[in-house]
Amino acid sequence: MKKFDAIIIGAGQSGMPLAKKIGAKGLSLALIEKRAIGGTCINDGCSPTKTMAASARVAHLVSRAGDFGVDVGAYTVNQKNVKKRKDYIVDLFRGGASKGLEKSEQITIIMGKAVFQTNRSVRVEREGKSDLELEADKIFINTGSAPRIPEIKGLAECPFLDSTSIMELEETPEHLIVLGGGYIGLEFGQMFRRFGSKVTIMDMASRLVPKEDTDVCEEISSIFKEELIDTKVNIEAKKVSFSNREITVAYEDKEGKGSVSGSHLLVATGRTPSSAALGLETVGVTLSDRGHIVVDENFETSVPGVYALGDVAGSPPFTHMAYHDAYLAFKRIYEGNTDLSKKDRLVPYCVFIDPQLARIGLNEEQAKAKGISYQTGKFWMKHAGRALETDETKGFFKVLVDPETRQILGATILSLDGGEIMAVLQMAMVGKVPFDQIQHLPIAHPTLAESLNNLMGQVKSTD
Repeated sequence: MKKFDAIIIGAGQSGMPLAKKIGAKGLSLALIEKRAIGGTCINDGCSPTKTMAASARVAHLVSRAGDFGVDVGAYTVNQKNVKKRKDYIVDLFRGGASKGLEKSEQITIIMGKAVFQTNRSVRVEREGKSDLELEADKIFINTGSAPRIPEIKGLAECPFLDSTSIMELEETPEHLIVLGGGYIGLEFGQMFRRFGSKVTIMDMASRLVPKEDTDVCEEISSIFKEELIDTKVNIEAKKVSFSNREITVAYEDKEGKGSVSGSHLLVATGRTPSSAALGLETVGVTLSDRGHIVVDENFETSVPGVYALGDVAGSPPFTHMAYHDAYLAFKRIYEGNTDLSKKDRLVPYCVFIDPQLARIGLNEEQAKAKGISYQTGKFWMKHAGRALETDETKGFFKVLVDPETRQILGATILSLDGGEIMAVLQMAMVGKVPFDQIQHLPIAHPTLAESLNNLMGQVKSTD
């Protein structure tokens, strides 16, 4: 039994920064990873998907070259080279992450599967090597999440893809069926349409992006329709079959029964916390109904000395929030700073469709549900100078403000580089800048950001 000051299970976007912070205090720790350093973000999520989305955007721009007075002739997409570029970026980021950890003499990286033995010890099962027994006063779990595969008749017998395996394709699907119209499904659907695939997106919800306001859904649906992406909502997949190298999804909707056949099937129906197979039941760690590890303000589980961070603990499923979890956990647990809290923190996110969909704070539906009084402003990109100059006129800026305090309550940005614009408003919210002060700021011209002047000038009562 080897003793450490701390054990971290999972080298993801909470595990890695937390390990560095603990090591910097001169404390010893074991960082256990069963698959690859970097977690979902570097290996299966942010880095590879956005790298591929960049390739898809280039293909899209080339297809529109004539709109800008540039004649390029015929072009083709080389899916093998798209994958090769993606693999290079993943290896680059993963290598950088590993080197950063290895700089600390306090961090011992162990590749293997961790299983709890007691509330202070774990066994690490290593492929081709003997098991290790480790002990520590504090054990942190950062095992993230994995694609959720629904129970649909015949699905298990079909060669379906998930959000990880689809990025290993070396050929462009002739017809990609996407089961799930959430953010992952939308990103991959648009990406492969731009690579040249016919794409059909199917979802049980009544509309795309159902957590967003109706006008956001309508605009995204219009954009996807223009790109010839077929979307089917309010449907329930009943059966999946595979024959003659073709996959068929049989479904039911309000009009009756139907089916869609294609060459490839992507299952993008959400993610599930990776809390199983850790032996948590052995030590009595409490899980939620959805399998998330239940934690308190200090990220401590129902078992003293055992902590959980990131996706597996039910935090917002974004890399930046996992990283923030590590910051908060370290400050609260190791420095005793209980003034910092995860309660009521702003949760920014960006969906990398094109144009990007970015959100911070409340939208209209949430404000109404909470009974919060608000005013709204909306500015369409088709009226923005920079958008017209670059011929990127899809989408809009939308903001909610408090009519009494004039503070920004939330914003939805659906535009070119929407995530960057959203971050500007996030800073304004943190700094408590009144919306009408932004209206009169001199913002550099010609930029997308200057449209914030116009947006704030559009704020009016919703009565």
